[in-house]
Amino acid sequence: MANIKGAAKWFGSAIAGVTFGGLLASASTYRATWGLTCVAEAPFYAVQLVYVNLANNQITGLRAIAGVTETVALNVLANLCKPVINGVTYGVMAAPGTVNGFFPLTWGGAPTPTIPASATSTQIVASDVLPLNSVPRADVPGGLNAAVFRIDHDPAVGGKFWFVAASPAMRTATLENRGRIIQTFNYGADALTNPGLNLALSAESHLIFPIFHYAVPSITCVVATDSTGQNDQLVSGIFTSWGYRGCADASTPARPVNYVNLGCSSKGAPEFWARTQELVAAGIIPDRLVISPASVNDGYVIANLARTFAEHRSRAMEIVRFARANGIAHVCFIPLLPYNDLNALQDRYRVEFNAWLGTVAGASVLSFPGIGDGAVPERWVRAMNHQGDKFHPSEFCIETVMARALTAYLNNVG
Repeated sequence: MANIKGAAKWFGSAIAGVTFGGLLASASTYRATWGLTCVAEAPFYAVQLVYVNLANNQITGLRAIAGVTETVALNVLANLCKPVINGVTYGVMAAPGTVNGFFPLTWGGAPTPTIPASATSTQIVASDVLPLNSVPRADVPGGLNAAVFRIDHDPAVGGKFWFVAASPAMRTATLENRGRIIQTFNYGADALTNPGLNLALSAESHLIFPIFHYAVPSITCVVATDSTGQNDQLVSGIFTSWGYRGCADASTPARPVNYVNLGCSSKGAPEFWARTQELVAAGIIPDRLVISPASVNDGYVIANLARTFAEHRSRAMEIVRFARANGIAHVCFIPLLPYNDLNALQDRYRVEFNAWLGTVAGASVLSFPGIGDGAVPERWVRAMNHQGDKFHPSEFCIETVMARALTAYLNNVG
């Protein structure tokens, strides 16, 4: 059987190491239990929880619990971030032999992980596998199966933490999020010792994401690029990038497709390539790696174009080699997109580099037809460009061109 694990990470990842210093000063000291309710792409029989430490300090003492639920409706306060099964809310730890309540997560058999500081790299830790069978949805019959997680962490004793914004637009099903709801909660104290405590809706969360274990072969698709792929400032849902939408549109219960956003806004290719390698080192191996071997943020200094071209070609070949060595079945390159400030010489480099990508054995290249005007030098079609900023895709482009291109790739490869 092919891989049955599917990681689902919706936020981007840009930190230290290649281009940044340290994050201790800006990490959070807020004491709370954080909650997450999300859906999986198909029925599942086990879960893991992944924690991403971006703070320049060690994290200890963190505890987590997980359960399954039949509803993600927000109209009953007592149901929020709790297991609900057969119409009963279970704000308790589950009794042996049932799924009626929460279960403790462990890390290497221990109740808490020790996560190193992110002084020079992202620190990613996945929990042990927790056997946990999903239950059918009652609020939306036939809907995507849902899981709930709670994490308790006291930064005063266990280390400051980084967090991610979670838009209220993600709390309910929309066309933009394709029904893949993400609800985040918090409670300003320990709500794990007493899991019956109610959590309030929150607009941010720890950097956590789930891995679901399905009974059918699944796909985990990583999209690693700059802000043209992270998209958090370009779409109202924050998380609903073209990668998010393209994976959702390709996903079916018989072949669930799970999306991992490794977009690094404002960063160059060395940054998101480093983040990709860190994810793989943590044991999260994508089945499809969709990645930019070059970024608009790498620069187009005319005097350095030949050297830049060589560096980008070398990175593309290293990505293919790394994928083969680490069991990544398919690589797909994201070409350099138009950039309206390029002169004819710089744009010729972009066109020639993109053409060269198409010759690399062992990799595909995504095509985004109609985003440029075909001129020399090429410019964005106005409707495809975000607020005329010269290099980002618009919401229209994300929805009608880029997401569809990814869906087509996923449906036609492997």
